[in-house]
Amino acid sequence: MVVVDMLAALLIAVLSGMGVGSGGLLVLYLTAVRDTPQIAAQGLNLLFFIFASAASLCIHLTRRHTPALLVMTLAVGGLLGSLLGTRLAIGLPEAWVSRLFGLFLVSAGLLAFRRSKKNVSN
Repeated sequence: MVVVDMLAALLIAVLSGMGVGSGGLLVLYLTAVRDTPQIAAQGLNLLFFIFASAASLCIHLTRRHTPALLVMTLAVGGLLGSLLGTRLAIGLPEAWVSRLFGLFLVSAGLLAFRRSKKNVSN
């Protein structure tokens, strides 16, 4: 199973690098294939995202694509949002968290599809 996990991680990392919604893919893999509880899967996904974002941030900052003040402002907002989200997730039953996450994925997918159709028609 370790080889399957490594291949899944590689595929998800490649898709993440291409801008595909890797967070949802990792949570889906962990919950559907590895039978990981939803809260734990989302926690692992956040850990994955931290390392992927840190690597990306280093590249962008060294190439001067992103203003440091903007990065700090967004980091503080992200930290506050993650603390609030953690409080909410801990207080809700796991079934609700799973349903809300699924609703979020469907909504994000529909928005992305709508934007892609808009870009194709222009």
